[in-house]
Amino acid sequence: MRWLGVDTGGARVGLAICDPDERVVVPLEVVPAAVAFPAIRTIAARDSVEGIVIGLALTPRGLEEESAQRARRLGQRIERSLGLPVEYEDERYTSVEAERLASEHAGDGRGPRRPADDLAAVLILEQFLARRHAAARRESAGDVDA
Repeated sequence: MRWLGVDTGGARVGLAICDPDERVVVPLEVVPAAVAFPAIRTIAARDSVEGIVIGLALTPRGLEEESAQRARRLGQRIERSLGLPVEYEDERYTSVEAERLASEHAGDGRGPRRPADDLAAVLILEQFLARRHAAARRESAGDVDA
């Protein structure tokens, strides 16, 4: 199944996609938050996306604040308008890891720094797929309670 990963932010939204076998996740692009929905709609149609995974920025205690509510509003719009299933993934600490990855890929550090939002979307989608595959393995092993 082809999934689109979404890292929502107040200014920018990062997007990543996996292959239909759910093995490889690649960053797609970073778009302004104001045009996130049209970009998602275009990508979903162009790349035959079958589901959306949106990162939820939770507090360290696991509570939802404004950014998580913004992500849920986007998810509801996608479900309503595009008819695609939307899953939510805890994205705590993915932005920190994405910033680290972006810094590593910046080379000598003298050039312009790239936004890390699409890398955060990669991490969100990879985390979701890892959980999904682990659940499928448990189910196939007959251990559905784990």
